[in-house]
Amino acid sequence: MQKVTPSTTQADIASLAAGITVDKSVEFTYQELFNATEGFNITHKIGQGGFGAVYYAELVGEKAAIKKMDMQATQEFLAELKVLTHVHHLNLVRLIGYCTESSLFLVYEFIENGNLSQHLRGTGYEPLSWAESVRIALDSARGLEYIHEHTVPVYIHRDIKSANILIDKNTRAKVADFGLTKLTEVGGASLQTRVVRTFGYMPPEYVRYGDVSRKVDVYAFGVVLYELISAKDAIVRPTDGSASGSRGLVYLFEETLTASDPKEGLQKLIDPKLGDDYPMDAILMMTHLANACTEEDPKMRPTMRSVVVVLMTLSSMSELWDMKNPGLVNIMSGR
Repeated sequence: MQKVTPSTTQADIASLAAGITVDKSVEFTYQELFNATEGFNITHKIGQGGFGAVYYAELVGEKAAIKKMDMQATQEFLAELKVLTHVHHLNLVRLIGYCTESSLFLVYEFIENGNLSQHLRGTGYEPLSWAESVRIALDSARGLEYIHEHTVPVYIHRDIKSANILIDKNTRAKVADFGLTKLTEVGGASLQTRVVRTFGYMPPEYVRYGDVSRKVDVYAFGVVLYELISAKDAIVRPTDGSASGSRGLVYLFEETLTASDPKEGLQKLIDPKLGDDYPMDAILMMTHLANACTEEDPKMRPTMRSVVVVLMTLSSMSELWDMKNPGLVNIMSGR
């Protein structure tokens, strides 16, 4: 495949895109996207990401989200197109099509209930129950396990974070935003690459050396688990909002787990919106899983397959808890 360089033309990009697409994706014309968004009207704009704006539209009989990307984002556009035209899973956002006229466009299924970051810290969203939080974690883990274990070649997402986990109307999760994805051979050595990710989710080996392996995604997923428990940002800032004194969420939980009474410290970190409606043993299990995922040594982190197994157990525990506790009733011993 032709390599993308600063001199790559729009015709080159169209040729590259055509070379990697399959029948399940549709090539739209610019006019179709222009008409569907009423000229990319501000009233259709539903988001703004690192690589461009996102617009709502209805295309080919279904609701869609159109990501309009700058021409400078060619590498990210082609990476996402390559992954989502070849990889299909219930817990990965589905690509409907693309366009390379005038700009770069990716057209996805529209996921109508925002992202996990918004549910945890935004306004206008119902608080997630503990069972819903575990289900979102399991859905996301299954999506990651699929690209890590069941595709050839395997893929490394490289930008797992709560903002890239979309939530549908049934509170089920789908992993999105594959613009930084790298592919690697099964069992291959770590790749070295320039550091391009979100601060707070990056493991030590990536920050120091730019090393990329599947364990980079595992680390970031561990941070997401901590977010689900606490509803805090990956970087926790002082109450006055200043940058000085900011600490990583990983550090806060590690500090708690090494204290003389971890359970007492952990209760202070749990999302207050959960009230008393959670099983403490399940919180502890998820905390220890997140701690394993965020080990400093990547070799000590579990695979996503192992993470899925633990979360399946947690899901069963949480569903049983919900059945026994229809209201905010706490029957856990010792609390």
